[in-house]
Amino acid sequence: MKLVDLTGQKFGRLTVFERGANDKRCAAMWLCKCDCGNKSTVRGAHLRSGRILSCGCYAKDQHTTHGKARSAEYRTYYNMIKRCEYENDNRYKDYGGRGIQVCFEWRQSFEQFLSDMGPRPSDSHSIDRTDVNGNYEPSNCRWADIETQERNKRTRKDSETGVRGVRIDAETGKYIASIYFKGKNKRIGTFPSLEEAAKARKEEEKVIWSE
Repeated sequence: MKLVDLTGQKFGRLTVFERGANDKRCAAMWLCKCDCGNKSTVRGAHLRSGRILSCGCYAKDQHTTHGKARSAEYRTYYNMIKRCEYENDNRYKDYGGRGIQVCFEWRQSFEQFLSDMGPRPSDSHSIDRTDVNGNYEPSNCRWADIETQERNKRTRKDSETGVRGVRIDAETGKYIASIYFKGKNKRIGTFPSLEEAAKARKEEEKVIWSE
């Protein structure tokens, strides 16, 4: 595999300035300078995946600012980068594999991400893209609860019917319509045709997702 030159690139607070010697597993290592002035040697895969974004000073800052080394906002930030850039992540195919990217400003700075998004409102909220085919960037992201995100989901590629919330009963061959509401998957009913099931799902959406 051809080595990707990371010299001059910035990952979080780290700027790569020189290639280092491979580690014991023959993984490429890079010499980095942190914004705080410290230098460190980091595995290239950890830089690209977002696993390591500072010399360690960020965790200390988090502890001072938030009272804990890893805030919920930082975990969101870290996982966002992983699913967009780390091909071994089990969610990559639905994000980075579809061309979804993290905007340059956020990729370079967690502080900018936190400034744009603000604190997570509650444990039931997570980051949501208003355009499910768009990138992670200030104009396309918000904190949203599960039900709001359910309204905004795209139809899964492996959907057997092509209609969100409608599946085929393997035993009867009929169509089952359901919808996620108040933390539970609510069954709407069983229908002889896809058209009827899809219509019932749409009607239920109007009822429970109305203003």
